[in-house]
Amino acid sequence: MNLRHTFLQNGRGLEWLTSSVLFAFAVSLAWPGDTLVASRSFAGFVGLGMGEGFLILVLTAVALVRYSGLWANGNVRSSPLWRGAGAIVGAGIFASLSVIFALPYLTGQQDALNTGVGTYLVLAIFDVLAAYRASADVGIYRVSKRH
Repeated sequence: MNLRHTFLQNGRGLEWLTSSVLFAFAVSLAWPGDTLVASRSFAGFVGLGMGEGFLILVLTAVALVRYSGLWANGNVRSSPLWRGAGAIVGAGIFASLSVIFALPYLTGQQDALNTGVGTYLVLAIFDVLAAYRASADVGIYRVSKRH
């Protein structure tokens, strides 16, 4: 398996991107210092009682499952299911991030919207499309294995 095939062919580059965004978010939180108290933009996380450790664990787990499904894609019968489940969970996480980043503005704690609101909303939309793509791959895989 070469890198070009893994990352660019078969239209899965976006899935690698969104998985990497989740992992990068987790790594940023894991870096020394308390990221969640560093900016009012993160007030929504603190208000919902989400600690850094919880977020690091969830985001890393989802990213690793998605990476596994992408890497095994085509070689393991259930890999499109992993990809689809990961994309659905990813879409939920990104949509939640968008809403949570909007909370400080919506509650009057911040005068302007954070750029994360739109950014994570776009990532959520594209993860929904990735889930659709993975479901199509499940159908293609099942048909091709019958012949």
